[in-house]
Amino acid sequence: CGTARAVGGIGRRQGYCEVKKMKVLFVNGCIRAEKSRTLGIAESFLEAFSAAHQDVEIVTEDLNELRLEPLYHDTLEARNKAAERCEWDNEMFAPARRFREADLVVIAVPFWEGTFPAAVHTYIEHVCVTGLTFKCIERGYEGLCRAENAVFITTRGGIYSDGDAVGDDHAAPFLRSVFKMLGIKRLHVIDAEGLDIPGCDIDSKLGAAKADAERLAENIM
Repeated sequence: CGTARAVGGIGRRQGYCEVKKMKVLFVNGCIRAEKSRTLGIAESFLEAFSAAHQDVEIVTEDLNELRLEPLYHDTLEARNKAAERCEWDNEMFAPARRFREADLVVIAVPFWEGTFPAAVHTYIEHVCVTGLTFKCIERGYEGLCRAENAVFITTRGGIYSDGDAVGDDHAAPFLRSVFKMLGIKRLHVIDAEGLDIPGCDIDSKLGAAKADAERLAENIM
């Protein structure tokens, strides 16, 4: 049945060019919801991006509301059969379709146990669909997603950029690898760390991260 392919951003209708809105997919993996420090940084990025770019549509995947289930034997079999029949309109493929169609992916997730909450791993499992978001080829794989850039926004309680914990944060390397498979060439990381260390100036660190996010938002596209 072939593979689903992303469509370009400019179409023609009745003799003139119709410029479609730039679609930003915001994956909100902030499990603590409004209490999340990560979410505040993400909101700064999205506000600055909307201000800097015209015709922006932000589509939000709130994982607290989406409540995706991990794939088990029966659900995996059902998904594989639907994929073999190219039933891409099936609701089970909705997260993958939205991911594939995005011009920019923004994922906001706190650092948990080396990577991030299980809900985010489950979301990625639902997004990675052979024939829809990537396909296997002789040299490995080919991404089918439209976006070339993704933004990863995170906060950490400890310090992982240097010291004894260097190399213990696997979140960004994991996302970079998966997104590469899906066709996303660049992963930009905005972070604030050391927030749970006694004496940390939390407001200062979050403020610096928000400023970094705003600068990136103005220049990423």
